[in-house]
Amino acid sequence: MNTQHQSSSPLIQQRAKVMLAHVSYPVTTAAYFERVLRDRHQVVTIGPTMDRSLIKAWRLENMRLPIKDQDIPTAYDVDMAALFRKLPSALLPDLYLWVESVNGHFPRNLDALTIPKACYLIDTHLNLDWHVQWARQFDHVFIAQREYLQAFRDAGNRTVHWLPLGCDPEIHRNHASGKTHDIGFVGSLNTERRVKLLNRIEQRHRVTYERCFWTDMADFFSRSKIVFNNAIKNDLNMRVFEVLSSGSFLLTDTARNSGQETLFHAGEELGVYTDDTILEVLEHYLAHEDVREEVAARGRRVVHRAHTYAHRMEDLLQVCLGGKPTTDSAEVLREKSVAGESSPAGHSRPSAVSSSGPQRSFVIPVLDMSPASPYNIMTLLDDLRQIEGDVIVVCNAPEMADRLRTHPRIDYLAAMSHNVGVSRAWNIGLAMSQSPMTFILNADLHVESSTFTLLEQAMADLPDAAVVGPQGSYFDFATTRDMHYLDKGACSAPVRVDAVSGFLFGVRTAMFGPGGLQFDARYTPCYFEEWDLGLQCRWAGVACYVVPATGYDHEWSGTIRGLRTIRYFRSEATARQILERNRQLFLDKWKGIAARAGSTAFLESLWNDVSKSAGIERASRVVEKIT
Repeated sequence: MNTQHQSSSPLIQQRAKVMLAHVSYPVTTAAYFERVLRDRHQVVTIGPTMDRSLIKAWRLENMRLPIKDQDIPTAYDVDMAALFRKLPSALLPDLYLWVESVNGHFPRNLDALTIPKACYLIDTHLNLDWHVQWARQFDHVFIAQREYLQAFRDAGNRTVHWLPLGCDPEIHRNHASGKTHDIGFVGSLNTERRVKLLNRIEQRHRVTYERCFWTDMADFFSRSKIVFNNAIKNDLNMRVFEVLSSGSFLLTDTARNSGQETLFHAGEELGVYTDDTILEVLEHYLAHEDVREEVAARGRRVVHRAHTYAHRMEDLLQVCLGGKPTTDSAEVLREKSVAGESSPAGHSRPSAVSSSGPQRSFVIPVLDMSPASPYNIMTLLDDLRQIEGDVIVVCNAPEMADRLRTHPRIDYLAAMSHNVGVSRAWNIGLAMSQSPMTFILNADLHVESSTFTLLEQAMADLPDAAVVGPQGSYFDFATTRDMHYLDKGACSAPVRVDAVSGFLFGVRTAMFGPGGLQFDARYTPCYFEEWDLGLQCRWAGVACYVVPATGYDHEWSGTIRGLRTIRYFRSEATARQILERNRQLFLDKWKGIAARAGSTAFLESLWNDVSKSAGIERASRVVEKIT
């Protein structure tokens, strides 16, 4: 656990003086920050109060909390330069902290302040455009939605930090002595998906809905056996932390790329559903009270160890005033939150996607220890240790099979007596896969779980996708060269391509096998299998996509650059010889298919139809994989 920055600043140890700027509104996030600051530090609140006419317009009658004036009441567009000139020295703060709230409080002349300035932006998933512009005025930018860190950096905000929302244990506590609601929901019915899910649940179960706030909300959570949550645009919302803090069972979807999957594990601290399996998962936890309450109790302990607003405020202050480089990562927060916890009991828990079998598999061909790369099969298996899915290793060398046979992270191992090549190894692994999606990984790859999450989401969102990966290209068939290569980070949205690079990609398993897509084993041991698959997809009427995932590291040819020649079956050749042979095989195969079809249209690159507005942000680059 990284604790080197805890209490590292004398200023923070002595109580920091913070000017907290927001619109006064009793149930806004800033109200929780204010409670922490008044308890542990010194705070002066500044800004306007919420327009009381909005109480009825926004259906806030049940708020039942007064709207209080700020310590320093101001207009929505107060001139901060003029205000600071008149401010008594006793009120001069160590930090100015602006927190996103209602009604658009945008002070002017912030650049006149000589103290550190920070902002906390909460609804970036809804307000990205103005957030990145407004944030430029601050020394430190904190955002609640981790997915958008790169967007701020791309916009020039270099000191941007992830600070998730949290809970207040004194407010979000267990207020009830019994459970009177089977399924409870507190929130807005403001998306079609949310309404459809609740309607589906109500066809079988009683759902209780209330519009309530603060301790009333926590009381409602406490009286619910299961509290339903649904993310909007994959936001990691307040309800996740608040329900966990109340000690009730949280059933939520996966807010992909938000950090949720790292912070809280499905079946350990909460339940996770997909739209297709929500009733199955819901009924499992309704029927197994002991399991449900065990998960809820663990969730409460875990959230209180690292996810209160006191934790958030101290992390923010350590960055702004204590010299800490950035806030705690999801992994550090997870480590802190489960410290002292025993492993969860081994009772049966439903998958978020299906209760039958694994939902993803990893197929990894292995020839050697990747001598020209900093990564190898052992480091990759270590990466996969905390990532769910069946690991299928196809060893193309007997010595590697002997070395890996007892590795605890390998679920299935196929041992070849000779190097049978990449294409055959992929086919063998796919034949062994029992999951809807299979990922093909090079052994010389370093990868994070977020990459698989993003690729899976793209596959779910793109009905015509058969292959998805983080890198790929548009190639010219006649010259067999890349016309435009999409490298890591080259696109901001999924882009259809001619072929996906073979070091890391995912496929719909059911599309592969007899009668479907198949890696052509004639390209043994390597080269052109990726382009061949791309043309197979085009011929079959499905597509390959590059997806903007960046949680990985890979160096080209981690094995090939370490070998003078490559042995396969009973043959041996240089990489250049293999490349030239397979180039001719590729051209002959697809020219023959085109001749029989009477058309060469499907051999034309998609590059001619793709504009840069499709999300491509970098210039073309031809990757020469052989040195």
